[in-house]
Amino acid sequence: SLKFCIPKPEFSVLVKSCSNGFSELVSQMATAVTTFCFNLVMMRLLSENGVAAITIMIYTGFLLNTLYIGFSMGVAPIVSYQYGQRNYKGLKKVFKICISFIAVVSVIIFVLSMAFGTPLAGIFSMPGTQVYDIARKGFLIFPFSFLFCGINIFASAFFTALSNGRVSALISVLRSFVWILFFLFTPPLLWKETGVWLAVPLSELVTMFISSVFLWKHWKGNTG
Repeated sequence: SLKFCIPKPEFSVLVKSCSNGFSELVSQMATAVTTFCFNLVMMRLLSENGVAAITIMIYTGFLLNTLYIGFSMGVAPIVSYQYGQRNYKGLKKVFKICISFIAVVSVIIFVLSMAFGTPLAGIFSMPGTQVYDIARKGFLIFPFSFLFCGINIFASAFFTALSNGRVSALISVLRSFVWILFFLFTPPLLWKETGVWLAVPLSELVTMFISSVFLWKHWKGNTG
């Protein structure tokens, strides 16, 4: 029953698809901007050693966040299918499984990061150096972000799967750009480099509350 034919482009569908994926675009663009800002602040506070230390932390965060991203992208087609079928009972079941998985994994990653932060810092820098000392202190604060970022990443992917690009983009903009820049340029004024390490955890924490509100509203309003 399959055959070749001349495609009929539907530009309205294309525009809707692009707008629905806007959150992913924002995340990638924000990464470049926030990384530059982190380097700028650390250069001012701790010179090149601070930049090296924050680089270790940022790329470690990228590596661990891929677990949440991979899971969220993998479960998105299932969410879309259940929602398209109006199978709200199935959607609830998938949602509960996802939230439970993210909660357990978040705690595990946090505990492992806190336990093995010092050895991990030693992989990228020699113990006893200033870079090592700065990164080691950072690993005592930065891992708190792993307790909150999972729900934010999932929430953004969840609303993309529901074709709600506006909420998905809002969550991405808040967690990866707005709140990070806000906390990056405010707490360091009082707490120096400690304030820099707090920027991402605080950003993820505030965004998690907002994500939870949107998820709760969808749960109550659309799934019965």
